[in-house]
Amino acid sequence: MRDSLMKDRESTSTLQENIYKTLDKHELELKDLKVRKIITKITRDKRCSVLDVGCGDGSLLEPFSKHQDCYGVDISEAQLERAQDKNIKTFRIDLETEKLPFPQDFFDLVICSETIEHLLDADNLLQEVNRVLRTKGSFILTFPNVNQPISWLVQVVFDLPPVYSARYKSPHVRDYTLRMVKNILVDFGFNILNVSGTYIYPFKGRFSQWLAKSFPRLAEKIVVVSRKHRKIHGVQPRKVVWNVLELIKKDKHA
Repeated sequence: MRDSLMKDRESTSTLQENIYKTLDKHELELKDLKVRKIITKITRDKRCSVLDVGCGDGSLLEPFSKHQDCYGVDISEAQLERAQDKNIKTFRIDLETEKLPFPQDFFDLVICSETIEHLLDADNLLQEVNRVLRTKGSFILTFPNVNQPISWLVQVVFDLPPVYSARYKSPHVRDYTLRMVKNILVDFGFNILNVSGTYIYPFKGRFSQWLAKSFPRLAEKIVVVSRKHRKIHGVQPRKVVWNVLELIKKDKHA
């Protein structure tokens, strides 16, 4: 009985499935529009194999599914059924524990949009993205930024966790900042090409978007475009560091 309970707790993916399997149609955000522009630029005038990791209902890739070979993986069967209706080839995968069902060097482009923060252990995901992506292929990663100005106010004034953080009753189980994501991508064989932000919460106007583009580390959500430059064969996890100053020192020598 105990072994069964421990097995159920090995992954947070079951929790994520229960949360997202009943979602209605995905509403596009500014982040999604930015990602679509990047996809358009990368795939212009050529046929590409494109994978959306954590694809949900497939809305992000829908405009490209007629002219590109589009694939999607997710934990939610209900969402995958909606993605199939958009001409996307889908596979149900637990991103924390299972390998992607594709051969090595299969894709020209992989997108992982607001998925990494839902995984307790993202190492399997990143190793698999590196494996199935061709060398010099593009990887677009987006994530909600816990280190944004509104989070400073929320923590200092109201004594509450940062916005989008892995707080109580949140579907997010890991917190990410731009610096952390950059270091992770380098560890997993990617070169950073471009970083952009959505807007400075709660303002969505042009000036706010310009600020987020100029200072993405302050943005509500962040889009990182990288390129695979080397294959990896498993990455040893870094030693757990509790002291912040020690973490900064490690980061400088990464």
